[in-house]
Amino acid sequence: MIEGIKFEDFNNYNFLYIKNILEGIENFKHICFTGEYEEYNLFIKTIIKNSENSFLDFYFANIEETEKQVFYNFNNYGNIIKRFKFEKDKIYFNINNLDNEIIDFITEISYKEILFSTFYFKNPSMTLWTNYNKQFILFFEDNVDILKYKNLAKELNLKILFEKI
Repeated sequence: MIEGIKFEDFNNYNFLYIKNILEGIENFKHICFTGEYEEYNLFIKTIIKNSENSFLDFYFANIEETEKQVFYNFNNYGNIIKRFKFEKDKIYFNINNLDNEIIDFITEISYKEILFSTFYFKNPSMTLWTNYNKQFILFFEDNVDILKYKNLAKELNLKILFEKI
């Protein structure tokens, strides 16, 4: 079973944690992208592969029972959900404990606006917010690697909507 950790334990990793989107846009360098699911998913997987330590939040335990039924009735989601041990206060999951099927699932439900997740990366320190209208924002703690990930997005045919670099 895949188990999450509490915010207090997650916070010990010192990820770039942004409480709300306005705080992130005002206080951190960022790039906002849009594009097709395949490119979006490949972009996230590339960041995961290049990052030493990564987490994501997954709020499935905190949604209403009727909302959970969407997952059991859509694609193979029910089988994926069964692989998790959910607790309402343990919503942070180490990406190193997740396989490609689960990563695809998380990126797909975020992309389709079913349930959003935030991805937290180290080395470089970045946070990726999935967003509405098939847009996502990558926030950076410092200037390191901004151009690298901007170029990666362009290579994957993701469109940059706005940026602060």
